[in-house]
Amino acid sequence: MSTSTSTALTTTTATAAGGSAYKAGSKNKAVFKRRKKKKPKEGADSKSVGFTAAQLRVQRDLGDLDLPSNVKLIRQPTDWYNFSLTIKPTMGHWVNGSFTFVFTVPAKYPFDGPKVRCREKIYHPNIDLEGKVCVNVLRPWKPTYSVQIILFGLLFLFTHPNPNDPLNKAAAADMRKDETAFGRNVSKSLRGGYVNGVQFTRNAGFS
Repeated sequence: MSTSTSTALTTTTATAAGGSAYKAGSKNKAVFKRRKKKKPKEGADSKSVGFTAAQLRVQRDLGDLDLPSNVKLIRQPTDWYNFSLTIKPTMGHWVNGSFTFVFTVPAKYPFDGPKVRCREKIYHPNIDLEGKVCVNVLRPWKPTYSVQIILFGLLFLFTHPNPNDPLNKAAAADMRKDETAFGRNVSKSLRGGYVNGVQFTRNAGFS
């Protein structure tokens, strides 16, 4: 018997006994096994289906939000682009007041920062009469920032107003000139009085 004939018989015998060139061993187990696809856990992807990257990031931000007792989050269940934080200062010139900050989240969040506006007209050096807010984390904004950091900045405005970086220049000038008189102006504005010729609506905290 020639070498080639012997090799052919050996191959034929091995194939007949094992059934496949990919099987080996006495129990004919496959050497190369196909991996079975893992079934996703029930509900694992339910929160991400149909949401944009911005919405998912807001969900995470709000889920991680650590709210002090004087801050309340207000939002509609199906709207992740618009929500509000109501702050009731417990110290400083605006103590006992109630201020709602409206957040508008852009489609490119967190690469673009949210717009934040104070709903109430307020006498404050760092918030203008239209509600625009001067918080250093908003300008310049960084994608690593979050709603929590913005909240820290807003709370800081009520305890440490900065007349040297103003949006309301008249209020800032009053504060730099005489902080005691500035405090009286704040109190007057919260009760619906006139300050510098501007009438303020009585704040909800003083209703």
